[in-house]
Amino acid sequence: MKLKLLFILLLAFPGLLLAQEVHFTSQAPKQVYLGQRFQLTFMLNAEGSNFMSPEITNFDVLSGPMTSQGQNIMNINGKLEYSTTLSFTFILEANKLGTFTIPQAVITSNGKRYMSNTVTIAVLQNPRPTQSNPNGNQPQGGNQAQTRDDVGNDIFLKAVVDQINPYLGEQIIVTFKLYTPTNRLQIDQPEKIPSYPGFWAQDLLKDATQYPQYTETVNGKKYIVAELRKAALFPQKSGLLTIDPLVQGVIYQIKVKGRNPFADDPFFGNDPFFKNFMDDSFMGGELQNVKKTLRSNPISVNVKPLPSANRPLDFTGAVGQLNLKAEVDHSVVNTNDGITLKVSVSGSGNLNLIEKPAINFPPDFEVYDPKIIDNFNNKGATSGTRTFEYLIIPRAAGNFSIDPIQYSYFDLTRKDFVTLRSESFKLKVNKGSGASTEPTSQGDVKILGSDIRYLMEAPLDIHTTGDYFYDKPLYWLILLLPVIGFILFLLMHRRTMRMRGDAKLMQRKKATRVAVKRLQKAKKLLVSDQREAFHEEIAFALWGYISHKFNIPMSLLSLDTAREQLEQRNVDPSLTERFMSTLNDCNFARYAPPGNAMNMQQLYELAIKTISETEQVLR
Repeated sequence: MKLKLLFILLLAFPGLLLAQEVHFTSQAPKQVYLGQRFQLTFMLNAEGSNFMSPEITNFDVLSGPMTSQGQNIMNINGKLEYSTTLSFTFILEANKLGTFTIPQAVITSNGKRYMSNTVTIAVLQNPRPTQSNPNGNQPQGGNQAQTRDDVGNDIFLKAVVDQINPYLGEQIIVTFKLYTPTNRLQIDQPEKIPSYPGFWAQDLLKDATQYPQYTETVNGKKYIVAELRKAALFPQKSGLLTIDPLVQGVIYQIKVKGRNPFADDPFFGNDPFFKNFMDDSFMGGELQNVKKTLRSNPISVNVKPLPSANRPLDFTGAVGQLNLKAEVDHSVVNTNDGITLKVSVSGSGNLNLIEKPAINFPPDFEVYDPKIIDNFNNKGATSGTRTFEYLIIPRAAGNFSIDPIQYSYFDLTRKDFVTLRSESFKLKVNKGSGASTEPTSQGDVKILGSDIRYLMEAPLDIHTTGDYFYDKPLYWLILLLPVIGFILFLLMHRRTMRMRGDAKLMQRKKATRVAVKRLQKAKKLLVSDQREAFHEEIAFALWGYISHKFNIPMSLLSLDTAREQLEQRNVDPSLTERFMSTLNDCNFARYAPPGNAMNMQQLYELAIKTISETEQVLR
């Protein structure tokens, strides 16, 4: 029986080896024309990680690598077989003539490194003009084609905002609209993405699978309108701010009119009916692709400062129309039991910049930093709810109360400051059992034989009369130790309570801790290649560090404010410039195409180095 089983395993072993064989290959066209765009794809027939792309020097990298993974299930002779494919795709453009080789890529699968094959691509001169017809039937000599572009002049790009005179922190919506009279249009990669200096921006179309489209009539002519970009902007400083234009390439089609075939005919060529018919009908004409670069208009926004009169002391920069709700899950608990306090700020406005409210908790309560839960609706306007969830643990029994929670904001309807207040909370804390539910093994240990004391044998330890331990300095030192310890405890407790009362000091102390948490989360997003979430987390780490370190609300932060604060604290100018450059690189990476942004690993390391060196100076 054993020999039979061994024989079966030996027969199946080559098939197992074949099923586990891993292939890592690269694919691309063998020849392309100058200016042509094409795909370079690396494919792995298994699961892999740590993909290292080759250095691509002789082609323009327009985008990539774009990762895709698929699984195939096949039924072979009644047996299901599974296979996995992993691909990395680049979009390249040939920018010079010649024959070039793309080096090998490297990937790790099941702990083993694999290298792809090299790819050789020949770049040839395009035999046709850039705007030739797609079928390549270019007329020659007397049959040279004539073109008439009646479409290009009616395609334009326009940027619009819902208002140009907002308050500081008030949301405005900017939309970049493409107007076209034809639906035969291809939208190319943007050549320049608009930047929003002085604004906190939030992309409203990042989850859209297609451009929103509708029709508009302009100067009596009907257009198809596509919204290419749409963002919610929150001005971070007052004064005149400019929204940069969007530069976008489009490809549309026009008709190519061939030469009249009856032009040389003595009868039909001179007949006005046939001549006008052939000229106007485009008979025999074909479609031709035309590329056009569009540029939207820049927009200037005049941001009004918030009024200084009647500004509450607890105002942190919230602007909009807001509501406040607070609740606790239990009002009667035992000591050391947890209580959850939820404070929700809902409505419309700059909700993503709202900070936690100031709450006066009883000194006998241990309170942890709140968990922030966001539920936003970003379709057209930023609205929704931001919830701060506190975990509270009472350490002493008694009746306690939490004062009404208040939150101040600037109401855009009233054009004045409004302070929201919740109800107060009465809490009854009963004394808990205090008994540990965990068994201890030490209580089971007994000393055997301690009930009978044997007579001591010589030599005996005999003391003279009057020689007692309590009369020695060590006795008094041990006696005073609890008193000294209690005094030290009181001093430390008072210092802790004083620090907790100083919210600004606590913010400064936790600036680095908050930044480290953000960077740790960014590291996880980097590993999982979540590009957009990674850039947002790096931006929050940098801005959050400045906000907590200098006690400046996020809604009032800007590049100018950050630079001013660093310079006031005599930070080295080169370090200040690097901090500003890191912020700029991060903001650019959030909105730039993947191929144009800084490498994610480089940006992550640069952010860590910048925050670490800044903390050493400001400590």
